[in-house]
Amino acid sequence: MAKSRLLLDQVTALERYEAVVPEKDAVHEMRVAARRLRATLRLLRLEKLDPKVKALQDALGEVRDLQLQIDWLRGRDAALGRSRRAKLREAEQVLRRELRRWHSSTLPAIVEAIAGASVPTSRKLSKVVRRRLDRLQERLERARTRPTSRALHRVRISAKQVRYLLEVAHDSLPEKVMRLQSDLKTLQTALGELHDVDVRIGLANGKPRLLREQEEARKQLCKIAEAQLARWHKQRLLERVEAALR
Repeated sequence: MAKSRLLLDQVTALERYEAVVPEKDAVHEMRVAARRLRATLRLLRLEKLDPKVKALQDALGEVRDLQLQIDWLRGRDAALGRSRRAKLREAEQVLRRELRRWHSSTLPAIVEAIAGASVPTSRKLSKVVRRRLDRLQERLERARTRPTSRALHRVRISAKQVRYLLEVAHDSLPEKVMRLQSDLKTLQTALGELHDVDVRIGLANGKPRLLREQEEARKQLCKIAEAQLARWHKQRLLERVEAALR
């Protein structure tokens, strides 16, 4: 697993979509590529570059979130839709600024870091993955016993971090560890849908019809999310994966 190839693959994937940003699919794919690049930086112990890539990821995320909100509001509330479109224009300006910074500062720093980065040994790689798994386990248990919106959102973040780390390190990890990816995706999807509804509830404040619709949806999604957390606990999914890394 050559460090230059690892970084080059993720940088290439990120830049592939820049020409058509802010088109919706391009924003989504570029955001995913930024997450994978951040996972690669962690893997290669180049965390000092993470804040720069995170700034770009956050700008992409803000644009993508507003695009989804506008799509949802279409046909539901014209005034809210207009206010979100105004915010989207502002977010696109921020994204353009971050893209300029990516080319002028972040990308050159990544290229320079390639020469000094060291590929982790299998032992160190396992340690990095176990550390992320431990954090996910802590957040899963906290959310299972007290499933607040914040606790569930933190589980979702950890699940994404582990998933992307496994994706970029797949050539060096046991097959038993890689099987966790499908479970992570299912968990992430359930919690992502719940998070989207929480955002919509915030948007629908003062709009009784919209609020009622989303609160009903939230009840159903909470049941699905809580069932997922219970399954992870009962089947001891993370403990089994950690055992395969020892």
